[in-house]
Amino acid sequence: MTQEQEIKLIQAAQEGVKNAFTGTNQPGDFRVGSAVLTKDGNIYSSGQYASDTHSLTLHAEQAALAHAAAHGEYEIVVIATTANETAGGDKPVYPCHMCKQLLWESYIRSKQNVEIIIVSNKGEVLERFKLLDIIDHPWPTA
Repeated sequence: MTQEQEIKLIQAAQEGVKNAFTGTNQPGDFRVGSAVLTKDGNIYSSGQYASDTHSLTLHAEQAALAHAAAHGEYEIVVIATTANETAGGDKPVYPCHMCKQLLWESYIRSKQNVEIIIVSNKGEVLERFKLLDIIDHPWPTA
């Protein structure tokens, strides 16, 4: 990933925060945004899409993966995740286990060890790591 691509990826994740559907869409609602960079160099982003039942809510990471898939792109190289002040602000907001599972399944198909970038609400990189360094005991095994 180039520095220019990283800047655009972070900006796209921040845009996902702005576009997140929270259910009530009040300014102070908990908002998360993610963006993915595909092997072909394209960036797709989204915020979460809240459901009244909560169990049907799409997390920002899931929605960004689905956005890429809707464009026929399945090989994810990098994913960036950020949140608004209400969701943590300058503190890390990590992908949940369901989102890591989807990234794992993406890895099984593409063999792309996805880089995960955690970004503050100000656009600063807080942490970066590779999927295979943080996922243990995955299902199914590769």
